[in-house]
Amino acid sequence: GNLRPFDPAMDRVAWEKQLDDERAIGFDLLWISHITPAFTKPLDEDPMRMVLDLCAERHMQVIVDTGGSPAWYGDLDLNKELGVIGANVKTIAERYGDHPAFFAWYVPHEIYMAWDAMGAYIQRLYPAVVDLCRKAVPGKPVTLSPFFILDRDHVFGNFRFNEPDEYQTYWTDLIQRSGFDIIMLQDSGEHFSFCTMEQRRPYFTAMRAACDTAGATFWANVETAEFECPSIEDYVRLYGRVHHSTVTNAPWRAVPIDRLKSKLELAAEYAERIVSWGYCQYGRPELGEKAARWYQAYKAYAETRHRF
Repeated sequence: GNLRPFDPAMDRVAWEKQLDDERAIGFDLLWISHITPAFTKPLDEDPMRMVLDLCAERHMQVIVDTGGSPAWYGDLDLNKELGVIGANVKTIAERYGDHPAFFAWYVPHEIYMAWDAMGAYIQRLYPAVVDLCRKAVPGKPVTLSPFFILDRDHVFGNFRFNEPDEYQTYWTDLIQRSGFDIIMLQDSGEHFSFCTMEQRRPYFTAMRAACDTAGATFWANVETAEFECPSIEDYVRLYGRVHHSTVTNAPWRAVPIDRLKSKLELAAEYAERIVSWGYCQYGRPELGEKAARWYQAYKAYAETRHRF
């Protein structure tokens, strides 16, 4: 299944169409974020409840975002953040906690590693949020989707680099400390088409080992969208030594199917299940002719792997 933000403008017909499209390519899970606009509606008109109903009809599980403050990583105000999350979790539990499609919680506070003040904040935040979720709806897994970075030369900013062995040690401790049930590792922190499977593999190995030691289940978050660029040298030549989020008209695309196969094959070596980011933004057939062609190509590939 894929990560997508909740869209309050979508009606029942639109949701039915998109969920049917996802089911047709083998998705059996919906991972959804930014659902707080649904809270403004009375329960009998709640569009998120409708989405859960539609997922249940299609035998799709739903992972629901706990939400948080937009600038949480800048404020580092633990009490404020737990207040926001706690209110969201309480409302989610009241509205959807008994729904058969509600499978798990997702904590959206993503990191690769954290040090100093941020590190201390994360070590307090994660266990507290897991505890809030567990108490609100007992028995539901709590998930996280961390990433890793490959930028040793600080092209994209002054981010501290970590080796895979350091990554494994850090996450073993943090997963044990926090109590996460499922870790859904993003297969890239940079999102570039020039990143290779060989670069990614050590971090898959490290996180799988961390999960095994800490008692969490390892899933892979295989991105189906990427920033198209032939090499890091080309990136610097074209855009400079800046973070990709600052690039105007960045050439994002759906990952070509042959390359996506390699990404999925790598993930399948390590993960019990695979989720994705990028389909909603670049792969849905209603987005246009290019997306529709990609969708049909992926559908043909998926049909060679599974019978739906």
